[in-house]
Amino acid sequence: MKNGMIGRALWAVAAASLLGGCHGHQGAKAQAVSVQTMAVRQGELDLTVRTLGQAIASQSVTIVPQVTGILEKVAIHSGDKVKAGQLLYQIDPRPAQAQVAQAQANLRGAIAQMKYDAAQVKAYMPLVRKDYVTQQTFQQAQEQAQSARAAVAADRAALRNAELLLADTTIRAPIAGRVGLLTIKAGSLVAADSTVLTTINATHPMDVQFSLPEHYLGALRAGLVSQRPLVTVWSDTDGTQLGRGPIAAIDNTVDNASATVTARAVLANRGDRLWPDEYLQVVMTYRVLSDALLIARGALQQGEAGPFVYVVQAGHAVMHAVTFRGESRKWVGVSGITAGTPVIVDPPTRLHPGSAVIVRGGHAA
Repeated sequence: MKNGMIGRALWAVAAASLLGGCHGHQGAKAQAVSVQTMAVRQGELDLTVRTLGQAIASQSVTIVPQVTGILEKVAIHSGDKVKAGQLLYQIDPRPAQAQVAQAQANLRGAIAQMKYDAAQVKAYMPLVRKDYVTQQTFQQAQEQAQSARAAVAADRAALRNAELLLADTTIRAPIAGRVGLLTIKAGSLVAADSTVLTTINATHPMDVQFSLPEHYLGALRAGLVSQRPLVTVWSDTDGTQLGRGPIAAIDNTVDNASATVTARAVLANRGDRLWPDEYLQVVMTYRVLSDALLIARGALQQGEAGPFVYVVQAGHAVMHAVTFRGESRKWVGVSGITAGTPVIVDPPTRLHPGSAVIVRGGHAA
């Protein structure tokens, strides 16, 4: 009986010890940090530099009338797309038509006078030889004929000018593009070389202007020669990619104040995704690394001794030093690690070297 009681007591102690051990193991598990890993890849990496840019219309024309008059017709609406040569405005042509008619009449009179004076000279020629007409009279006739010819030339020029003024009462689009908001209405008096009717911006293609530190000048010049689509443009508001294009031009000097150089890329602007004067995020590829070791941008960390990543060893996070080689929008190129090594991506702030970790998905590392 005594032996039975001792045995039951020993069994209870053992059970309590086993139960306590289980609870301790579960507590350690609860303290482990949940992490996500991604294996180091090997592949091509476009090294890029990011900066702020601005969309610029490839052409921009301000429409200003060349004649003063009453605006008779507005043939477009605010924001319309227009083709080169399309009718935009019509100014009342009647004053210009009257000037053309007057110039035509003046020219006809001048031509008649010129013919009469030329005939006088022709008639005086045999008479002056016989002294029936004085030399002075003959010279006066010649001078009058010369003046008549000059008057005809002047009247023809006046007629051409009047015809140009008449043509200027019809205003057509000099380029294809999109007009802005219209504020001048039909019936308004517009002044020559003064009243701004609208502005046409050509948006196909569209230029994107940006500045980079001057040590990228070599890459910009190489891109200008190669015409590869090295520039990618993203929305500054929602991060949407808006297009790609080559370098089109580089400024002819470096800005000494900021040590930057300004360049322009040209984009097709399909779907009108770029808008003049819109601010954009510009990403330029300045170099391509072949067979680079790639990790996600969220995996690279910066410590006092330099860049590093967290790798998982025996269920714990371990710092692993790497060398930074460059980055793209999504990937970072490094060296000092082997392809296929799982690294922790976007480590939680409470993760420290030596922290116990659990890889998401239920697999303990």
